[in-house]
Amino acid sequence: MNNSTTQKKSLTELYALWNEFGNTAVLEDGECRDSIAEPFLHFGIATPREDIWRWFEEQHPDFLVGEVMQGIRKESVSAD
Repeated sequence: MNNSTTQKKSLTELYALWNEFGNTAVLEDGECRDSIAEPFLHFGIATPREDIWRWFEEQHPDFLVGEVMQGIRKESVSAD
């Protein structure tokens, strides 16, 4: 990946960011439904939540959005 904003993060960092992301307003209707209504990290307004979910998963192989949404948190074992 050649995205300059891609810098791998630890699970601890990702869980903290996920908690912050949970406070980000989401557009509920219209053309941009299910997109963020305010900037989050390097993502602009109207970025689809699924794009952000994929970004989280790309940051660490043990970060799985489906598990995190169910409250499952793993301990960081490796730096990769």
